[in-house]
Amino acid sequence: MTVSETSSEVPAASAIWAVEQVTGELRETYLAVAAAAVLLERTSAGCAHPAIRLARRSGEDALDLAGDAERQLTDGVRRLRTEAGHQDPATIGDLIEVLDTARDQLDAADARIGQLPARITTAGQQLLDADPADPTSATAAGQWNRAAEQLDLMAASLSSAVAALSSYTDGLSGAETAAGTGSASQP
Repeated sequence: MTVSETSSEVPAASAIWAVEQVTGELRETYLAVAAAAVLLERTSAGCAHPAIRLARRSGEDALDLAGDAERQLTDGVRRLRTEAGHQDPATIGDLIEVLDTARDQLDAADARIGQLPARITTAGQQLLDADPADPTSATAAGQWNRAAEQLDLMAASLSSAVAALSSYTDGLSGAETAAGTGSASQP
């Protein structure tokens, strides 16, 4: 394997990361469209107006297309991951580059996930404030609080992974040794 082959893995990893982000957003949008389709179906049951029928068909088509796009995206990512799993970095520098990419992606995920618990907790509190006596609201808010706690744990795990990768790559590159001895460079 050449250095150029390994160097191409970093853009591939970044591309995979970008597509995974899009896929996540696609899934969120799919759920929103599915909810809208169910709402439309319930409220327009028995309606034969052409505009309503077109809206229902279009919503169903959109869901089918989104499902197909999601399958295509995940299949492409799966193929790239399978291929990447069979290639080893050619040098320590290449290994550090790949690990730094993974660290940056984990750090970005940590930042994104770290914001979610507060949003979930706020939504739960809004639900409780709307009707404090409603047992369904209380149950949902409790579940949301547990989900927020799980996401806090996930963020802590991601932070730990970022710190571990930083420490490891610093050690591989000699940055820890250089910082510890005051030397500008290490062999």
